[in-house]
Amino acid sequence: MKRISWALIGLLTLAAALRLVNLSDRLLWYDEAFAVLYASRSMSEILYGTLARVQGAAADVHPVLYYFALHGWMQLVGQTPLAVRMPSMLLGLGTVVAAWGLARELFDERVAVWAAAFTVASPFLIAYSQETRMYALLGFCSAASLWAFIRAARTGRLRAWIAFVILGTLTLYSHNLGFLTFVALGVFVVACALSGRLYWVLVVKTTLAGLIMAILWSPWLALVPSQFGKIEQAYWVTRPDLKTLVQTLIVFSFDFENAIFPRGLIAPALFGAVLLLVVVIVQLVGALSQARHRAHEGAPAHFGVWLLATLAFAPVLMLFLVSQWRPVYVIRGLLPAATCYLLLAAWTVAQVPRVARYTLSAILAGLVIATLASYYSYQDFPRGPFAQLDAMLREKIEPGDVIVHANKLTFFPAHYYDQSLPQSFVRDAPGSGEDTLAYPTQQALGLYATTLDAATSGARRVWVVMYEQAIAEYKAVGREHPDLSWMDARFRRAEVIALGNLRVYRYERVGE
Repeated sequence: MKRISWALIGLLTLAAALRLVNLSDRLLWYDEAFAVLYASRSMSEILYGTLARVQGAAADVHPVLYYFALHGWMQLVGQTPLAVRMPSMLLGLGTVVAAWGLARELFDERVAVWAAAFTVASPFLIAYSQETRMYALLGFCSAASLWAFIRAARTGRLRAWIAFVILGTLTLYSHNLGFLTFVALGVFVVACALSGRLYWVLVVKTTLAGLIMAILWSPWLALVPSQFGKIEQAYWVTRPDLKTLVQTLIVFSFDFENAIFPRGLIAPALFGAVLLLVVVIVQLVGALSQARHRAHEGAPAHFGVWLLATLAFAPVLMLFLVSQWRPVYVIRGLLPAATCYLLLAAWTVAQVPRVARYTLSAILAGLVIATLASYYSYQDFPRGPFAQLDAMLREKIEPGDVIVHANKLTFFPAHYYDQSLPQSFVRDAPGSGEDTLAYPTQQALGLYATTLDAATSGARRVWVVMYEQAIAEYKAVGREHPDLSWMDARFRRAEVIALGNLRVYRYERVGE
């Protein structure tokens, strides 16, 4: 076995170790609990809960491929945290292999090792390799499809083109922003052909492959506008600005999303992200200068460099511009672009002089280690001790008691850990950025939002559960949480229990 193959095996071992940390011990949060509960329903219920129209928009914003796949997986291995997260972990390892293979096809084995190392240690990729969501599927399918495309372009083999079409179609069905990668790829191929640096036959083959992908995706493509309409109708996504682009750069380099980034790491992470970007840009300018002074035939000089640069930056720019009209800018949906950026960064590090390479690598490694240490120990919003919450409530509740969650964010994970415990949740304010759980989706789940009035009707005692952060947000503007105000006006507050970042209020009916 070649030395380089042993290097890949070693990196995959490290990747597995990094992705197995807390994989079973960390409690599921809302998005993961929703995915598991949704995927446990029948496929017809999932389709209905996703595609049913509410005020002209689809009920849910995601394709159903991941939920269907998770449905089948859970039929085989169950619904424990380890079981439902294992597919994402394995797909994360597959992304490392795909990144290594893509970099080896575009450059050489040395760059391929750097590419694998960057994807192995990326906090962004690690985080989504540990979550029961569709983003690891999106990342793997997109990276593998690009690897297949380069193989097809280099060898012309039919099986490579078939692999590109299949993996590309799976990418499109993984997430509604997956198409950005292929639009950028098409633009790059045509631009190279127009400049005389690429044969038009490759443009024709790429176009045909793209058309086949579009045909295979067309049943879902017709539904995408209504899903984007759901985002515009009632979702938390806002119009991006320059601050959003800076945040995207930090996420691509060091962030782990879906958690509060440590305040003490913001400045160092920003420095490291900007430093890496500057080095990448300097190397790109150098590559452009070399290209102008070199004669080339067929494929352009530094083909792989400019391909990765296009796939890393063009999707971000396209989504940014589109979101000025209809806000759909979700950074995690740009995970394929982040992977290409990591490969571009790996090429950059491999090109710089040895001293600069070691210095830059040490800075990046230090920031990654600090970020991962924070990520692995993170237990704050939107996470929480939901299993302990269920155990405490089951021990304390009495006949006639009611358990009400202030919103779905605490209810779904609590319900996942104890589905026999009678609990309900208050619906989000209609039309607000948090009002994301449409009624058809509730029907598919068999879990319905309620009001405090309806939930507490006839109850002797009421247990109200909410995040400490939700309480603090109202206190910051000199107000009390409206649910607590409502309860205080009708019940007597008897007890407040702090459980991690959760607060549990026990109320008793006046006169009891």
